[in-house]
Amino acid sequence: MNNKVVTIVFIGLCLLLLLSVGGSFWDGSFDVLLHDSGNWKFPKTQFIFWIGMSQAGVLLSAFLLIMKVKIHRRTSLLLELSSLCSLVLAIVLSFVYSHSIQMNSAVHSDVYGIGIVGFMSLLFFVTHLVAADSAEDMTLCKELAKIRRPLAWIILPTVFWVISEFALDFARLENPVWRGAFFPLYVVSIVFYMGLASSIALLSFENYYNRLIERFVLLCSWFISLLFLWIILVKGEGSYTAFAFACVVPQLLFFEPVRESLWGRLLVVCFVLFGIILKCDFVVNLNDFHFFSNATFANAGLMFACGAFFVAIFFGVRFLLSRFFENDEILMGEESDSSDGEVQEDKQQKYLSPFSAPEFKVVRLPVLCGVLTAVAYGYFTSDWVNLAGPFGAYVSCILVCLQPFVHLGFSRKRRRGRK
Repeated sequence: MNNKVVTIVFIGLCLLLLLSVGGSFWDGSFDVLLHDSGNWKFPKTQFIFWIGMSQAGVLLSAFLLIMKVKIHRRTSLLLELSSLCSLVLAIVLSFVYSHSIQMNSAVHSDVYGIGIVGFMSLLFFVTHLVAADSAEDMTLCKELAKIRRPLAWIILPTVFWVISEFALDFARLENPVWRGAFFPLYVVSIVFYMGLASSIALLSFENYYNRLIERFVLLCSWFISLLFLWIILVKGEGSYTAFAFACVVPQLLFFEPVRESLWGRLLVVCFVLFGIILKCDFVVNLNDFHFFSNATFANAGLMFACGAFFVAIFFGVRFLLSRFFENDEILMGEESDSSDGEVQEDKQQKYLSPFSAPEFKVVRLPVLCGVLTAVAYGYFTSDWVNLAGPFGAYVSCILVCLQPFVHLGFSRKRRRGRK
């Protein structure tokens, strides 16, 4: 970990926070920052942004694992840890500014679904940590290796489900302008884009640079650009400033001085994330220039406070768990700053039909139990849409995580019986 860069970033955020708090006394917005009156909409903007960040890391980690993109275990651990820290920050925001973030009760059930995804992300993260800690115990390592991809197969569609349902309910109850089946695809794409952008920053803090992820960012920026332009054409309105920051600025990665500079990459990532914050503000207020026309030092203070809080808890946990992150053993492939990120195909691999693949054998019984649990939950609660699916996935994940320990327990019992 590059402690110097992390220290500079954290001190910079703290200084900007102090300047913003001091400026809030000057423009009279300090009382808004300190007291939750319910009339301040910027906390809802920040809440939506950090809820998206809480899904972005685990979504990207699960997607890369399912697609067999070879990345170092450190990368996946960083992405999953960023999701967990973002969820903690979103929870803190919801408690501190509960009146400002207050939403319809139907959206609250979607927040419970996000909490279920957070718990599943924690299980996904812990399996990686246990695998790293048990590197000397190859038996446990092999058992855990069998469940990582099945867990990803369960988590990925659950994240899609929860994000889509949250977007649909928000559009239906909070802002009817965004109604339509197109909006969930739009939100899922932006969340995926957030994960890609944040991964560049996280790897830069680790003195790593993955060219494949950089290409994904550029490709995703073009796709997001099309979505932005489509919404502008269909709805007749859109966030042009968010488009400029989130879609146009990343094209600077085509220039080698920006691409090869650590601070250049971090600056591009900051612009992308700021553009997404502008988009969240537009979704809440339906005004392209609301963020700038109603700019106060309180808004800036809250934004920098969230950034400093995230950096503090993320790198605090990262420091405590450094022995897991810096283990040289490769469990999910490898990358390096000199590698171009290309994945070499293994010609010796045999083709396996989906129903005979090892992942299917691991996941079939837990998923069956999860489906039965979801049906029972939906029948007794009449909530078939919001929480039945996530609850079934939650049960499936727990059963999948129990399998390695059950197998080890039975194998040890057999050995004792033979003796």
